[in-house]
Amino acid sequence: MEWNETVKALGGVAVLGKKVNSGVAFARRVEQGLPCTVIAKLKRYGHLSDMDLTEVIPRRTLTSLQGLRKLTVEQSDRIARTAAIVAFAQRIFGDPQIARDWLLTPNPALGNEIPLRLVRTGSGAKVVENVLLRIEHGVYE
Repeated sequence: MEWNETVKALGGVAVLGKKVNSGVAFARRVEQGLPCTVIAKLKRYGHLSDMDLTEVIPRRTLTSLQGLRKLTVEQSDRIARTAAIVAFAQRIFGDPQIARDWLLTPNPALGNEIPLRLVRTGSGAKVVENVLLRIEHGVYE
């Protein structure tokens, strides 16, 4: 997964408010707390609904973010992780809708779990990333 794809999925420099020109700079920006507007950008980029995002962020949390300016470090990390997986899936499948469908469909390679739901944790995201890598290299369909 490429940090610049993740930045694009979150709205780029226009949303992040600072020029992010490396993976380290992006990680530092996440540590500062991302602006809440990244959620809308991710939804648009990934063709995700609020309901889709509740696989990663609880509905109450999404509702409570309305009117706030900045996400916590933990929320920022979860959104960045989600954006990275969404961007990677789009690159692998070549189509945002196909990527969305794959992310929201129970997957046998993941014990019939929904890939997007696994992205709640870093460990789960790594498992999803590994399946996507296998698809990219033609090892799994």
